Amino acid sequence: MSASLEGSLRNLVESKQLKWIFVGGKGGVGKTTTSCSLATALSKTRRSVLLVSTDPAHNLSDAFSQKFTGTPTRVNGFENLDAMEVEPPQEGESLPSVQNANTTDLAQMLGDPDAATRLVNEIGSSFPGIDEAMAFGTLMKSVRDMQYDVVVFDTAPTGHTMRLLGFPTLLEKGLGLFRSLVDRFGPMASSFASTLGMPGLDMAEMVNKIESMKNVTQEISEVFADEKKCTFVCVCIPEFLSVFETERLVQEVGKFGITVSNIVVNQLIRSGDIADAKKAEDLYKARMAMQTNYMEQIVELYGEDFHITAMPLLAGEVRGKQALQTYAELISVEKKAYTENMEGMNDVGEYEGSLRNVIDDPNVRWVFIGGKGGVGKTTTSSALGVSLEKKGKKVLLVSTDPAHNLSDAFGQKISSGSDPTKIDAYDKLYALEVDATEAAEDFMTKLSEASEGISEGPGLSSLLPIDTVRKMMSSVPGIDEAVSFSQIAKLARTMEFDVIVFDTAPTGHTLRLLGFPKVADKALSKFDELRQRLTPMISMITSGDPSMQEQVRQMEEQLDSAKKGLEEVKSILNDQEKTTFVCVAIAEFLSVYETERLVQELCAMNVNVRNILVNQLMEPKQRDVVSILRKRSSMQKKYLDQIEELYPREDFHVTYLPLLPMEVRGVEALQEYANLAINGDRVV
Repeated sequence: MSASLEGSLRNLVESKQLKWIFVGGKGGVGKTTTSCSLATALSKTRRSVLLVSTDPAHNLSDAFSQKFTGTPTRVNGFENLDAMEVEPPQEGESLPSVQNANTTDLAQMLGDPDAATRLVNEIGSSFPGIDEAMAFGTLMKSVRDMQYDVVVFDTAPTGHTMRLLGFPTLLEKGLGLFRSLVDRFGPMASSFASTLGMPGLDMAEMVNKIESMKNVTQEISEVFADEKKCTFVCVCIPEFLSVFETERLVQEVGKFGITVSNIVVNQLIRSGDIADAKKAEDLYKARMAMQTNYMEQIVELYGEDFHITAMPLLAGEVRGKQALQTYAELISVEKKAYTENMEGMNDVGEYEGSLRNVIDDPNVRWVFIGGKGGVGKTTTSSALGVSLEKKGKKVLLVSTDPAHNLSDAFGQKISSGSDPTKIDAYDKLYALEVDATEAAEDFMTKLSEASEGISEGPGLSSLLPIDTVRKMMSSVPGIDEAVSFSQIAKLARTMEFDVIVFDTAPTGHTLRLLGFPKVADKALSKFDELRQRLTPMISMITSGDPSMQEQVRQMEEQLDSAKKGLEEVKSILNDQEKTTFVCVAIAEFLSVYETERLVQELCAMNVNVRNILVNQLMEPKQRDVVSILRKRSSMQKKYLDQIEELYPREDFHVTYLPLLPMEVRGVEALQEYANLAINGDRVV
């Protein structure tokens, strides 16, 4: 038998060959803390280190208490550690990372610098997955320039990270497809370019650029597959949803050829911490003091105008019918002990501290549940669905998070197709998990079939290899939001349910989903403008061919239908009586400040938000402190055994890190945490 691998991150810190380290896992498990700590440790052993956040809801600035942007910035207190947060462009802004790197080359191909800039900005700003694309662009540039000894990526939650890692293959296929189209329709390119206002298109130069970009993507793929240069660190906590998602993550990462040899298990309640009442009480009091501090901030921010629902930290997990019903009862009652004597809480009782206002409101039809990853969005949305069903309403739960948890919450397989699944033991409760990959592939299949049916000869498949395009569509960054939005539009047209509750993706991606109307409206306007400019050419090409004219007519109808669907959903999102958003948080710094940003964004979008649910709160007047900690520790032990079985010590470095009496923020705390991670075996 092979010797056991050391249970720490020492192997990463002491490696001199590693170039790319991805840190990922389910939301809320400590990815940012782990990646920041790992970067600080690497700064002591490597010449230069870059820490990159690819999560739309960035936390690096909060972790270091220093503002970072899309440009590498030196971290205060370090001589060789830089950090950056890859940001999508705001409305009206250009794409700095993409434009500066590629506009010159693009201009050479298009023959018009101004047209090149317009094209990059217009296409880019209408692209829902722009943050992943820009993150990948940064990655490509870093790989070629080799500016840093090692790059650490603080990634988005699981589903979106998988799309980022799959981007090299996607881009390589897309470039190959584009090259085949260029080869086939090259003679028409000059005429087409003139129509678009871009004369002087150099096809030979374009082909050379395509081949150059393909070489870069191949280089990236080779780096990913080199276990000496690239690795993935999975972070989890000892709870069912996190352990189960980590298992899936390890399998998916392996498909990209990336090695996973490190598992970090966070927030562990160690037996030594609760061996006697004094130690347990000290840990409890320290966490309680931190909780009280953030609860006071929450009350100060929202106490006068919001329903603040306090939810206790439970001894066990909320899974299955009985646990969900118990939790559903808790969200329906006010628990004043958690906000007692806190200045800023309203005294007139106008905003009851529960979700009763949502449950009892006869006008509410659309409820979105959102917040930072790992705060309990799935549990809250499931419990709310149960409460609404108990009121006699026909309810549909919809998960728009690529890493779905509804099936795990109910212990029942939930459909990912168009037909909702009836939840066992409930008369009027249904659920649906929106599968972006499946929906995108289905869309392309139907498009191909429709084109074949319209024309007597070969249809769309004669122009494009549908299998290739379908796979590309299912992997493109931003497809999750696009498909989820499409599903909302479909539900809006049918609305066979009294209430639809959305279990959304973590903050950044949910804001993109809700902001999709503006993006889609802009994109559809561009398509419409393009259609009008190409009308003379299309008329010339389709002249005398009824089947092609029918295809064009149907495409125009689809564009008009998409516009109508867009307007319908926009009106729903801005309907203050029928639509509401429930923000879920925990009493910790990163969650509180992400919630504040979320509320501000929702208000700017004119989305009704009046409920803040604060989860995982320790009871202020807990008599038996040791009891609840022991129950949580016992619950964790079950999953620690599973982790040991899933990731044997001869194959994985499994690092256990304790639940600390303080938050890990600032350079000193991160360095202390890094020391624990490097000496992981000593903390179990």
